[in-house]
Amino acid sequence: MMYMQMIETPFVGRFTRPWLLAAVLALTLGGCTNLRGGKLWAPEAFGLVRVSENLYVEAGADAPTQASLQDAMRRAEGAMQAAFGEVLSRPVVHACLSEECLYRFGGQGTFAKVYGNRILLSKRGMNWHFIAHEWSHAELSKRLGLSAWRGMPQWFDEGVAVVVSEAPEHSEQHWQYLDARGIAKPGRDELLTYKTLAQWLAAGDRFQDGKNAERRARGEPEIYALYAAAGHEVRPWFAQLGTAGLLQLVAQLNAGEDFSAVYAKR
Repeated sequence: MMYMQMIETPFVGRFTRPWLLAAVLALTLGGCTNLRGGKLWAPEAFGLVRVSENLYVEAGADAPTQASLQDAMRRAEGAMQAAFGEVLSRPVVHACLSEECLYRFGGQGTFAKVYGNRILLSKRGMNWHFIAHEWSHAELSKRLGLSAWRGMPQWFDEGVAVVVSEAPEHSEQHWQYLDARGIAKPGRDELLTYKTLAQWLAAGDRFQDGKNAERRARGEPEIYALYAAAGHEVRPWFAQLGTAGLLQLVAQLNAGEDFSAVYAKR
């Protein structure tokens, strides 16, 4: 759910010691959370075990958990295929069962997170919906040049991820639930101002009251107003234009066109 872009470095292949590679990447990233995220480039040095080429899990995960994650990855790939036509990115998934593991890699307070092509999952994020959400971020990053990626607003990146992942927590039904109860959420004009990650995160703080754990304990729906708003905006756009429209938008951004002008042409 939280997207952190990492610029790939040309010297990665030169390192033979995983812990040294992780340290260099961490220093390259900067910031405490991103520094810990650099450890994902050497997962076995920090308590994860390899299940397959693209899957690592916290040591101690049982066989059913591993099998469930592999199935979730296949379902997420199917959703990506349906949305993008062809899947270019091959992210590596790292699944944490404990809060200690999640903190170790900088994922505290999130269900799921992506650093470049490395996806980090919490225990609650271990399903195809959240894998597909983060995979969507990785796919758009793969398809867009740096300038084009920087010109794409965060609300659209998140909205596409919501549409692709079909997570019930961010669905149109959730939007209607918020609307019917008068729960605060950003209107369209406000949503379209959330162009940067910093603006998106600030809005997340503004529209989240910190009471989802209490709602969950009472058996009530949790509130995710910001993601629901992004999905509500992008869902009809994608329904109208589909995969062809999404790929055309990517091509136009890579050609240097302004996002606002391209998006308005639907």
